[in-house]
Amino acid sequence: MSMGACSRLPAFFAIALFTAICVPGSASACFMPVGWTSQQGFTKAALVFRGLVTATEISPTKLATGPADTNDGRILVNVRYEIAEVFKGKPEANGVISTTTLIMGGCGVPVLAGQSFLFYVDALDEEAQKAEPEFAKQTQGMISIYDSQMLPPNPQLLDEALAEVRAFAKKH
Repeated sequence: MSMGACSRLPAFFAIALFTAICVPGSASACFMPVGWTSQQGFTKAALVFRGLVTATEISPTKLATGPADTNDGRILVNVRYEIAEVFKGKPEANGVISTTTLIMGGCGVPVLAGQSFLFYVDALDEEAQKAEPEFAKQTQGMISIYDSQMLPPNPQLLDEALAEVRAFAKKH
């Protein structure tokens, strides 16, 4: 690396740090809100359930901002599942929920077919349903990036992982 390249490197980091601190939402879009709790996640979610992912597929939907896989780099993924246990709401027994990939800064939940997940699903609001009717027909909602998680296959560890959400469900 030349001496000129070394002198530009600190300037690049200074600009990146300034942007992360001073430009609202640019660096924090994928981070959990300060003070977020699992109870808030449960309360906010329209659906909370444990399910087995049976398939994932890139959505053919073209969002209003352009194709789902262009512009901001996010790719919309439809996740097919089978219900194992419901904690909140009335999800379809064999349904579809959606997420975005983590490619190019997308904030999504990485899901794998064949794995069990605890899903917190945010409903599509009325505005989103009107703006993206084709997408609204495909999915029951967007997977919450804050509380959804892959579950362990070991039954004892699974019970430990689900203890909190089961307690929340009993309160509702």
